[in-house]
Parts: sequence; structure tokens; C-alpha cells
Amino acid sequence: MSSDRRARLTRLSGLLQGAPHLAPAYEEAKRVVRAFRKPAFYEVATRCNLFCEGCYNFSDDFKPIQGVEDIETWDRFFAAEAERGVTMAYFVGAEPALHQDRLIAASQYFPYGNIGTNGTIRIDPAVPYRIGVSVWGVEAETDADLRGGRSFHKAIRNYAGDPRAILLYTLTKTNLGDARRLAEIGRDNGLPVTFNMYSPTHTYLRKLTEGEGNDRQFFRISNPENNLLWDDDSLTRVRRTMDELIDDFPETVVYSKAYNAWATQSGPLYDIDPETGIARDCHSRMIGKMRYFKTDLQQGQEKCGTSDAVCSECRMYSGGWSSKFEPRDADLVSEASLADWLEMIATLGRIFLIERDASRQATLAA
Repeated sequence: MSSDRRARLTRLSGLLQGAPHLAPAYEEAKRVVRAFRKPAFYEVATRCNLFCEGCYNFSDDFKPIQGVEDIETWDRFFAAEAERGVTMAYFVGAEPALHQDRLIAASQYFPYGNIGTNGTIRIDPAVPYRIGVSVWGVEAETDADLRGGRSFHKAIRNYAGDPRAILLYTLTKTNLGDARRLAEIGRDNGLPVTFNMYSPTHTYLRKLTEGEGNDRQFFRISNPENNLLWDDDSLTRVRRTMDELIDDFPETVVYSKAYNAWATQSGPLYDIDPETGIARDCHSRMIGKMRYFKTDLQQGQEKCGTSDAVCSECRMYSGGWSSKFEPRDADLVSEASLADWLEMIATLGRIFLIERDASRQATLAA
């Protein structure tokens, strides 16, 4: 154990001794964090049926590979991964719902899972994992502009009342006005709502910098003067709007004011290596126990769960929340800061985890 980590544990112990009422929340935080003790990313699809502006998946260096088609091979692979001790499986790619047999196979082996989907295809109720239903706009024009087609209302029809689902709204400067309406729709359809912040990829930034013309795929509406990049003014507006929604929709909006303040601060969120431009302290990095497997079932060399993202500009929810698993120095300066960290971990658990019994209810209701 490093001296820094030992010092933080000592400060944590002291704060808990002085604030014993926080002990139950700390025990719950430990339970949540244990679910993520050995995560892995599994790319289960390389196709998608939408064209999201600034797509995270289809980057400049995207090269289709010959993936494994045989489901029995996938089954044996997932069994081996479970034997390796994986506790949290992230199912990613272009659109995982296009290969549901792989999701069903995986569900036999991992205690926790998280699926990112655009919501246009309902995932079989037999899959017992948290489903993050990606939303980019509520109003038809915003939805179509940012995703290359209208998908929002189809996603609501597919997942209304499904206890596995949480609406994941990717915030941009252009769709902030839809956020309150989304919270209302989530409330009325039995769907919790949380938030992601669009984070540019190297591909997207290159196209902006070089003044590349718009195309019919993943760079349809942006230009150097009008794009999805954050500035201090738009970060302030997001911070204010999210805090209001947390207050106004406490049963629907699953978000944290402490996390919101961190994610909307000016400048990089992480310690950036000046030579490589890569974040040194982001816990979505493929280092240590983390692994990323592609559809050929070979381990990829991705730097993180969203490899083309620019670390210095990244405010993505996956890297942000995973970087909260351990309290940092700023979380241990006072009882109040520790309470904020504990609340963030509780929120993280609500976003990413569901108990499998809840999924059985979805199966019975189908």
C-alpha cells in the first residue's frame, strides 16, 4: 500500500470516528464498490443503426474486424472470464442490442452487468443487467439532428416501466433545453434519469480543427463556430440546470450535486500526462485488472472504455464515476466533504447496479 493511500485511510478513519452517523453510509459504499472490484469491457457489436454526431465508436481508426459468430464460443469465453473473477461486465460496441444472444450467454456468468444501448431495440427481459438507454434529445428536431434519426419515443415505448432501464441523457450545449422535459417523461413512464456530458473524440476535434465538411454520418451538423464543445458559460448553465432538476425530481433524477460540481468545473478533470495527453488518474483506463475484449474475443489495446475520447476534454460519465471509487484528498478534508463522497457512491450504485431480482420482475411482466 502506498504512503498516500495509507494517509488517506487514516484521515478517513478519523473522520468516521468524529461522525459515527456516517458509518452506515460508509458500509453501504463499501458494498457498492465491491461490485466493481474486477471489471471488464466486452465489445459485443460493431454495427449500429444510428449516426450520432461525434460518435464515440466509429472513429478515424475504426477498422471492422472478423468477429466470432459462434455463440458456443462466446459462452465458453464468458465462462472463462467468470472463472478469472470478473464481477462487473460492461457490454459496449456500436449497438449491443443487435447481438442479444451474446448478452443472454453472458448473463449466466457475471453477477453484475451494464449495457449501453440507444433504446431502439428492446433487450430481451431474460438479460438481468442494468440497461443505460442513451438519449440525446427529446424534441423531434433535436433528437434527429444529434442522432441522425428519431429514436427517443421508440426508446420510451420499449423501456417504460422496465426496472432494468435508466435513461442516460448525453448533455450538449444544444440539447440542455430538453433536460427538464426528459425528467418529466421519465417520471411519467417509470424510468429514472441520469446524465452524461458529451466529450469530444480525437476524430471530432480533428474535423473541427481542419474545417472538414459535413457528411451524412457522424459529422453532419458541426462546424468550428457551432459545435458540441463545452465552454465556461455552458458549463455554468449545465451545473445550474442539473442542480435544479435534482431538487425538482428527487424520485426520478439519479444524480449528485457534488458530482455535478466536479464534472462541470473549468479545465481538465484529470491529471494529464503532458507527453501523451492521456489521463493518469482516470479509473476507466485499461490498466491493472481492467481488460477490454473485442468481438474476436481478443484483448484490445484501448486506453480506456472509450478509447478515442480526448482525455483533457473528457467529462464522460463512465470515466467520471469510476474515478470516484476511492476518496481523494479533496473528499477527506471535512465531515461535509466525506458526506458528499458517500452520497456520490450511493448515486453511482443506483446508476450502474440493479439486483437480479428486479430483472426477474421484468421477465414476469414481459
